Amino acid sequence: MLIQYSRGCPFNCEFCDISILNGSIPRTKSPHQIIDELNSLYEMGWRKSVFFVDDNFIGNKKDVKEMLPHLVRWQKEMNYPFSFLTEASMNLADDEELMDLMARANFKKVFLGIETPNMDSLKECRKLQNVNRDLKSSIRKIQGYGMEVIGGFIVGFDNDNESIFQNQIDFIQDSGIVIAMVGLLNAIPHTDLWKRLKKEGRLHGETSGSNTDGTINFIPRMGKKKLIEGYLKIISDIYSPKEYYRRIDIFLKYYKTGRGKRIHRSDVIAFLRSLWKIGFFSKARFHYWRLVLRTLTSNRKSFSKAMELAIMGYHFQKIAGKMKRHQNV
Repeated sequence: MLIQYSRGCPFNCEFCDISILNGSIPRTKSPHQIIDELNSLYEMGWRKSVFFVDDNFIGNKKDVKEMLPHLVRWQKEMNYPFSFLTEASMNLADDEELMDLMARANFKKVFLGIETPNMDSLKECRKLQNVNRDLKSSIRKIQGYGMEVIGGFIVGFDNDNESIFQNQIDFIQDSGIVIAMVGLLNAIPHTDLWKRLKKEGRLHGETSGSNTDGTINFIPRMGKKKLIEGYLKIISDIYSPKEYYRRIDIFLKYYKTGRGKRIHRSDVIAFLRSLWKIGFFSKARFHYWRLVLRTLTSNRKSFSKAMELAIMGYHFQKIAGKMKRHQNV
């Protein structure tokens, strides 16, 4: 289920159109309005996760810190009916108070636009909130508050050379970001990137609307063929069973298990299906059973999370295979 607390983002990344569409000064709803909306969801019978679809949930830190105690109190009074997920910026890791409030409010997942470990590319695209920091350390801080980091990554910046593909793979693996959403850079109309590439004569056509379909709408510095081949290598590597399950291991090492997830009938059915589909017929079956046995014997609190990630991996591996076949690589 979706809910929105704020609109707008204080940052101005070259490739992003959020500040163009929604402004650079985040506007927020009152705590009272958010609680009313959550009460409506509760009265409708909803008892699963709620996605705060904000462009940047922490874009206005002052307001969000005033709202979160209300959310913490409501969750406690209602016996924690919801878990939350949202999108934020990397500077979340700099604010212990904010991470603590989000953890107490039962935020379980946060999407971060990490983009790239290449500092020159981060400066190029004006992702300055990610510059001059230890990205892996920041990610582990957030994981340590019981929030899974879902990472957004991009390849195709002007400062990217052919080493970026292996560098992205290594970064994703070492940081324990299990769900890594890697896409090709595309120029969205009216962004500063779009304007620059148009001025340079490198823009051709409109974006497909997806940065994961293997298409780009500009002429990359390294060449289109090399870029797409390298991109598909990243997808193929990180969603291979061996590397995917290795990331689960690393993630669980740093992840602090907080309030347990409510188990629904659908969760039990999904787990039983995974025993059959993944445990007996998937190429990942060896890694799957290893994860099942290890978490049951040494990390039971993380068992539900581990199985959730295993099931998601099954679907991501199918998607990665389709992408590779589609590109005839």
